[in-house]
Amino acid sequence: MHRTRITLVSCIALFALFPHSLPAQNSAPSYGKANKDEIHAYIMLIRLRYDLYGRWKATGKWPDDAAANQALEEHSRYWKEQLREGRAILAGGMDGDYWDNVALIIFEAGSQAEADHIVANDPAVKAYVFQAQARPFDVHFITNKFDTASATGSSDPK
Repeated sequence: MHRTRITLVSCIALFALFPHSLPAQNSAPSYGKANKDEIHAYIMLIRLRYDLYGRWKATGKWPDDAAANQALEEHSRYWKEQLREGRAILAGGMDGDYWDNVALIIFEAGSQAEADHIVANDPAVKAYVFQAQARPFDVHFITNKFDTASATGSSDPK
C-alpha cells in the first residue's frame, strides 16, 4: 500500500513537471501569423458599373452583355497572373444584395503610381465594367490557418 502511494505521488509529480506528457485534451486549434512582418500593400476597391448592376438586380439574372462578360473573364485571368507573380494577396467580393456592391483585391506594388498602373491595366477596368481605385493598405497579419504545413497551429500568434 505504501509503495503504491509513493508510485502514485511520483507519477503526479512527473506530470506536474512535464505536462506535455499528458494525453491531448481535444483543445481547439490555435493559429498564428503567416507573415513575419507587416506588408505594405494596396487595396483595389471595385464597384460594378451601375447599368450592369441595375439590370442584374432588377431581373435577378446576370445581363447578357458579351463585352462585359469577356472583360470579366479577362479580369479573372489578369488577377490569376498577378497571383502567380506574387503580387496578389487576397481577392473577394460581397455575397448578397448590398447597395454598394463592392469587391476588393489586396496586392503589392512598389509605389502608388505602380498600384494605379496595375489597377488601370485590369481588363474590366479598361472596359469600364468596373469602377476601381487603388489605396495604400497595410496588412498587419495573414492567418496561417490555411497553410497545410501549419495545420497543427504551432506558429507564434504575435
